[in-house]
Amino acid sequence: MAQLHAGGPSGLLGLAFDGALWALWPQQALPLRLADGLDPATPLASGHGRIAARTADGGLWVFDRAAGQVQTQRDADLAPHAGLLVLPLAVLGVAAQGHRLVRFEPASGGRWHAVARSREALLPDARPLQADLDGRGDGGHIVVLAGPDTQRYRHGVLGDAVEATRVLWLERHGLELMRALDLPAPHVFEDIAPRPVALPGPAGTTGLLTVRAGPEGGQLALLVADPAQPARLQLAGLGEPVGGFHRWLAPTTDGRQIVAVHTPHIGGQLHAYRQEGQRLVRRLLAGDISTHRIGSRETDLAVWLHGRLLLPSQNGLVLRTFNPAREWADEGALPLPARVVQTTALADASAWVGLLDDGGVLLAPVSTPLPAGKRS
Repeated sequence: MAQLHAGGPSGLLGLAFDGALWALWPQQALPLRLADGLDPATPLASGHGRIAARTADGGLWVFDRAAGQVQTQRDADLAPHAGLLVLPLAVLGVAAQGHRLVRFEPASGGRWHAVARSREALLPDARPLQADLDGRGDGGHIVVLAGPDTQRYRHGVLGDAVEATRVLWLERHGLELMRALDLPAPHVFEDIAPRPVALPGPAGTTGLLTVRAGPEGGQLALLVADPAQPARLQLAGLGEPVGGFHRWLAPTTDGRQIVAVHTPHIGGQLHAYRQEGQRLVRRLLAGDISTHRIGSRETDLAVWLHGRLLLPSQNGLVLRTFNPAREWADEGALPLPARVVQTTALADASAWVGLLDDGGVLLAPVSTPLPAGKRS
């Protein structure tokens, strides 16, 4: 397998290096081949009874489970590596030409067609997400990283040398700009997609967790809707820089807890954060942790499952688990047969799932202590 995705008819999808899409059953039923000819380097998306993928030649492929049929737009011209987002009535993707966000809707004859396009250029590998930043309770609108730049911060650990200088919040139907935050030079957002995190206030109000990078290295950043200026996002909290040019940190959150692995490529120190005014204050929890590999677009190998945080060791050969409800107690470790390169969780099965660098898939039920995993 080249990638995993939690979703689909079996709860777990696998996309093979040859472009074949498989439904994988955790209960050891035989895998079901769903499609061929897909791009193994572009992430899958699912939701609202659909699975979406990029074809090897840049088309949009959609499987509608209710209709039991495949729908396509062969000339969608989707960017490789960029994310897709499935909405109730549409699929969003990033165009290869100009890297604009495009909204696709179903048309007659089992086809899809583009109905809206953003004006702003995104990161070439941007991962769109939906978030309710204003607390309107309407399901939220679309967050993307934008303002691609190749000069401000030449680091290139996330798969290419292009970094974002803007965060945009786009209306989900017409993709018009609703709110934005532009970083002045020399800073960039060294990330592919922010992470939603719950804020105090109206239920459902969301902030965005990301990484700001500059001359002093990376630092955790919390962005929120600016209540005084309806068209703007603002920096509501910043952590101390990791320290040193080209030093990075990999954030992770369950939507409430805020955690980051500092320098995941050299030492890997796990920190928990809390907000104090406009400061994000960190506390060291453990060392020998890594949730990212240099050059990979998998920026977060951590998994949150039933209140626990599971993440790989520095060499990717041990799965460690921490419990925030017990003062971040270390609750055990599971040796892995090969280095883990992608992770996900099956909440219904209470299981961690890892893709290994030899292409194998490992499933581990979560208990204390961690048991031996089942490999397929």
